[in-house]
Amino acid sequence: MDERPDSSQQLMDILLVMDEKGTLQAVSGVKDGELQTKNPLEDNNDLLRVDRHGDMFSNFFSNLWNQLKDPTRFHFFRVPEEEVQRVAADFRQRESQSVKTGEPLVAQYEVQPPVQAQQQTQAGQQQQPEGAPQQSAGQTEQNPQYKYRPEDIDWNSLAALGVQREQIEGNGMLDQMLRGFQTDKTVRVHFHFDGISHSNDSQLSLKPGTNGRLTVCSHGILDPEKMQKQFFGYDITDSDKQVLRQTGNMGHPATVTNRAGEQVEALVSRNLKTNELVAFPLSKVNIPAEKNGHTFTPDEIARLKQGEAVVCRFLSRAKEGEQPKLYPAPVQFSAAKMQLEFLFGDRGRLAMDAYKANLKQTANQEVPKTFRKQELTEKSRLELEAGGTVKVSGLVDKKGKAYQGYITWKPGEKPAFMFPKDYNAALEEGRVKPAVENEVQVAVNSEGKTVEATRNLKEALQSAQQRPTGEQKQQQERRQEQKEDQKQAQKQEQPDKPKRSRGVRR
Repeated sequence: MDERPDSSQQLMDILLVMDEKGTLQAVSGVKDGELQTKNPLEDNNDLLRVDRHGDMFSNFFSNLWNQLKDPTRFHFFRVPEEEVQRVAADFRQRESQSVKTGEPLVAQYEVQPPVQAQQQTQAGQQQQPEGAPQQSAGQTEQNPQYKYRPEDIDWNSLAALGVQREQIEGNGMLDQMLRGFQTDKTVRVHFHFDGISHSNDSQLSLKPGTNGRLTVCSHGILDPEKMQKQFFGYDITDSDKQVLRQTGNMGHPATVTNRAGEQVEALVSRNLKTNELVAFPLSKVNIPAEKNGHTFTPDEIARLKQGEAVVCRFLSRAKEGEQPKLYPAPVQFSAAKMQLEFLFGDRGRLAMDAYKANLKQTANQEVPKTFRKQELTEKSRLELEAGGTVKVSGLVDKKGKAYQGYITWKPGEKPAFMFPKDYNAALEEGRVKPAVENEVQVAVNSEGKTVEATRNLKEALQSAQQRPTGEQKQQQERRQEQKEDQKQAQKQEQPDKPKRSRGVRR
């Protein structure tokens, strides 16, 4: 397993471009002098990435500029990878407007053409007072700590692959390699073994050799259906293979043996371009506190660090005059990218389906407190929990008509409803238990006025008696239920009567 830097150090920028029509796209490369672009709001695995703190950006951009047939018709913008969707959405609101130099949003991200940048630098030096110390390029831009140096590379190992140094300098691949990363983009490489020639598209990386020189390594595109059975001492199960093919991430920690012979817990992902498996130490997994307006909870951070896909509600970029909207989206830590990533396309749909299935499985595990806006008493809820039946009155349909019925409940399911006729049939067949009425009895008024608790009581109350006895109450409930059931059954069985004709007056 390669020892990689902490994911928090992998800070990459995406290059956005806007043409003379105001259409915004993300740069993925240059082919035959024409700019290759992708939609910045979609999966950005194929986009051109540039080291955020790299002092090689000027050379990279100059090479890119020189490869274009007509670069002056473009405006380029350098945007942090984690903010590219938010910034792209904001820029696209301005597509109908012309790009104006000096606007706050434009000036923040705009990359000046190489000639214009040189002129501004020279003008700034001319405006300095005489005798003032001159600033070098290293002083005006922070020089990051690269893992490797260009002078330590065995350039013959690159030439042996049929790749020129200028080629990987111009497309940004060398900058990623010097940072210790495997490149995002691929390049065509050529091998010659004992008279046999072979070529394929490969990603590149640097590996220290025994002589202190850095060797260029090729990572060719593998067949995802022929995934290895073991990875650094970890036995890959059939379930692991299926998940890696479908989502690109194993989704749980694996115990692997690194190159030093140590067993460590790591997350395992599949490089979506080459299908090569990559491990990242669990101890180095870094989850940001906030992403796109969502602050991760301790539980979400813990699950993400364990490699799970977590669905969170993120904040969209609001259009002018509108409020931002929350939207659900799955995120997961990628060992191949060494950072948190949004899951798009089929990977996103699979994660959302799993999330909804889990919600369905864990939902309705407690007895509901209400049914169709009617509150269920504690007695009713205990009855439902025990597998009993509860009669619910005072329900109102969409047309405002009152009705009543009976409900049962099972864990993991919504309450099942029956009309009185269906309940009577189920009761006779022994499929349900006798129902309990869902209503709270009201005490008799001390002044002797008739109230709901004694309205249908035919026996006289004893002196100072404020509530019917248990036996009286049961009789009262049975009579009332019979009356209501008869009325409900008559309404269901009786067909609508045709309206009488009033006849014709002569």
